[in-house]
Amino acid sequence: MRRLPVLAAALITLLPVTLLTTTGSASAATATLTVTTYDRTGAKIKVPLRLINLDSGAEYTATSLKAKTLPKGKYAVLTDIYSAKDGTDTLGARVLKVSGKTATTIDARRGRAIKVALDKTPDGQPYQELRAQICANASASSTEIGAWNTPGKIFVIPNASKSLQFAYNSAWSNSTTNSVWLVSAATKTVPAGVTRTWRTSSLATLKAVAKRGPAGSDQSDLRLEETSSCHAGYGIQAFSGQTPAVATFRVSPGKWQLSANWWGTETNGDSAMMGFDNRNLTLTAGRSYGQSFFNAGWGPGRSLPRMYSNPGRLAFDTSLMFTDPGYDMYSEASELSKVTLYDSARRVVKSQWRTDWEGRGSDFNAKIKAKGWYTLQVDAKRYRPGIKHPADMLSPRVQAIFGMKLDPKAKPRSADVILPRMVPTGLDVNNRARPGSSTVLEIRPDRRHKEVDLKLGKVTAKTAITQVSFDGGKTWRSITVRKSGTKWLATITNPASGAVAIRTRITTTKNEYAQVTIVRAYTIG
Repeated sequence: MRRLPVLAAALITLLPVTLLTTTGSASAATATLTVTTYDRTGAKIKVPLRLINLDSGAEYTATSLKAKTLPKGKYAVLTDIYSAKDGTDTLGARVLKVSGKTATTIDARRGRAIKVALDKTPDGQPYQELRAQICANASASSTEIGAWNTPGKIFVIPNASKSLQFAYNSAWSNSTTNSVWLVSAATKTVPAGVTRTWRTSSLATLKAVAKRGPAGSDQSDLRLEETSSCHAGYGIQAFSGQTPAVATFRVSPGKWQLSANWWGTETNGDSAMMGFDNRNLTLTAGRSYGQSFFNAGWGPGRSLPRMYSNPGRLAFDTSLMFTDPGYDMYSEASELSKVTLYDSARRVVKSQWRTDWEGRGSDFNAKIKAKGWYTLQVDAKRYRPGIKHPADMLSPRVQAIFGMKLDPKAKPRSADVILPRMVPTGLDVNNRARPGSSTVLEIRPDRRHKEVDLKLGKVTAKTAITQVSFDGGKTWRSITVRKSGTKWLATITNPASGAVAIRTRITTTKNEYAQVTIVRAYTIG
């Protein structure tokens, strides 16, 4: 796992010196502010500053020991005093009114240590790092300053202003076992240092699995980050490399975001981001949780054909043809698709090839002239210029067919179809089933749509028909489907080797339907 340098790294994002938003007359910008900063030895030191006008929300950057021209008003001034002499970081802030020639001092000698420990040393004597951040919030925006360093090298200057907040975290990471211990806390003011020993029994355990197969790359990472408005750093990475992989996070209770990112290598050797998947979680002390990424059965999700009026037209977003059925808020928009719309006589209304890698390109659109039955067929395959997909990639091709009744004069709405999401269960971390075993296929009826403001009519499913193929889709056999609560279940008897393709059609009580086919949904190993 890649690590940041042991020496301090100030988390200061330098913004343009220009005013982001401003109001008032020209004479309002006649005040100046000079901030004198001292390191922990008492020597003057020049450091970057971040400023926010607490009245207007306008943000600025400046440098200490130099006058900065500003509009009059109430400001928060934030800085990280990093000293190369001793490798320390000291976070400090001032809240003051700026009028005329205003001056203030931020002295690192007033900084108090941040000391965070666990009551039991994690196995393997993992590497520890500390992170801290001061946040200043205005009505329209916020500004923060942060730093990370090793224990004994990071300090904070106390400040009781209610315009400031403070957050810290401490992480212990073991790259050999992909294990992380991460504790985090926040306060409404900036405290006089932090001294806390966390009980390991009070931590939640989160096991994250990055499976191998359906992503367009076998290179991924697993990262956890706080989601509170003021939090330190940008999370902690427990794993980065080739899937499959398992990472274990032991973290303090609260709200977190677990992320998996995946990337490929272009022909010129550069890395190219191919997708990301974020899970927002609430973790409770002492409890254990599990999350898995790259589940088998990537197919269409959160995208239904939809009608618009004036003039009447049908639209469909092909960039969501490859989504994880277990959690499909995100997709890998790296595909090439052929979209064809037929009328009731199977005449082609419109046919178009589309590429949507990195979400580029607009929706497929076709003008609907007459009321009647139409069929929309979308055949998609993985496609990304300059990227070589893994030889064992799953879900390389998918198909969606929608049979629906359209009216060009009707109000805008999604088509009255229900999308089948197919989830093969009981597979290993390589998305393989044992030879000759049985795999239960969950079929989840889905009416969600990425455009939440689009009207979704009430639609009821009437039947679900599922088929399976063991020869790449050349021949298909039907399998029994049974209702189980809000979903259907079908049991597949797996062959001795090879790959399994799956297909399901859900027909509504209005006789409209959506059919999804996934080639090489999972393999036998």
